[in-house]
Amino acid sequence: MFTLLLVTCICILSSHNAIGKDFQLTRHSATEISNPIAFDNTHFLQKIRFTQRGMRCFIEHKYNHYKYADFLANNFFHFVQFLKRDSPQTRSYYQSVLRMFGNKLKQSMYINPYAYCQMLDEITPCLQKACSDEHTPIFKQLQTKISSTMYNAMLDKFDYLKIDPEAYFHDLSEDIISLVNTTQELPGDASIEELRKSFMVFFETTVSKLIWSPNQYEHAWRNVKIIGDQLARLYEKDILSDQDDLNDLFITLLERFCLYLDLSYAEIPVEFYQTVRQDIQTKNLLLLELEQEQFIETKAQRLERAITMTEAKTRAYHSGILVS
Repeated sequence: MFTLLLVTCICILSSHNAIGKDFQLTRHSATEISNPIAFDNTHFLQKIRFTQRGMRCFIEHKYNHYKYADFLANNFFHFVQFLKRDSPQTRSYYQSVLRMFGNKLKQSMYINPYAYCQMLDEITPCLQKACSDEHTPIFKQLQTKISSTMYNAMLDKFDYLKIDPEAYFHDLSEDIISLVNTTQELPGDASIEELRKSFMVFFETTVSKLIWSPNQYEHAWRNVKIIGDQLARLYEKDILSDQDDLNDLFITLLERFCLYLDLSYAEIPVEFYQTVRQDIQTKNLLLLELEQEQFIETKAQRLERAITMTEAKTRAYHSGILVS
């Protein structure tokens, strides 16, 4: 099993070489996260032109390229571009972007966790806007109508306002309520809850593909904690509205790390397990906070169990009792 992990992680090792002691890889630009496949990155790193011709060019020559899934697993450059478009977009647009790139990532064996960490940091603000009514075109339209109604009322009924302010504001409020009631969502646009479900599907799919290089155990654990905090921020920003959804993502992330430990035991020194235990004992990890029903094994207990089992395998390996 270790050999399988090593083969997979050779692909992302080039992306990890830039990791320093201060663990700043998550801030690297897209050009610094190199494509692990022997292929000219400049073919993929060109910005998308959001015109009919530009979109067709991207789909035909980049997205459909047989190596694009491997590039995307290491670099979310285009995905971020789609989500951060300047012009207001419908919630259905965001759903289509999530499906488009989520489906492409299903072709990849893994996702680079450092590129993923950077991507989460970049897209959180625009996802928050997408989950707000203020971001939608229909909100802008309604805002314009209300402003126009109030302005015209002041021009046409200013004397009425001075004579009977209470009656004036009563009539104005009825006009505004009528505007709100007659303004409908764009036909076919997704609701906020439907969009949140799409977010959840995308995050579950991608978190379940994260993998770390066997000899980068310290950086891997730091990265897990950072991603855990970033996922918690999605809930704080109301991008995810259900704590159970957040807990599901925490569990998926934790299980990926437990799998990593199990597969990388031959590369991990015994001292590292104590580092993780100390973090568990501080009880200051968002990743371990939310829990399921009573009597179900907690995430802290699950991680402690994984550490105990893997540490035993590590000791056995270093003693020559166990071979990888």
